[in-house]
Amino acid sequence: MATRPEDPAIPPPDRIDPQTPSELPVNDPPMEDPVREPPEMDPVQPDVIEPGRGPDEMPGQLS
Repeated sequence: MATRPEDPAIPPPDRIDPQTPSELPVNDPPMEDPVREPPEMDPVQPDVIEPGRGPDEMPGQLS
């Protein structure tokens, strides 16, 4: 049984290798995206930080 888990565990690392080089070119486009996402990311981060920092603050504001 231990041999089965090892088999699937080996394929993942192999797939990560080819993905690593793909990430390099992917980082290039993200550089341009952040320029348009800054305005959208701002409102998205506060939403995730409010419930993450203190759920009491969220219900308190809604109340």
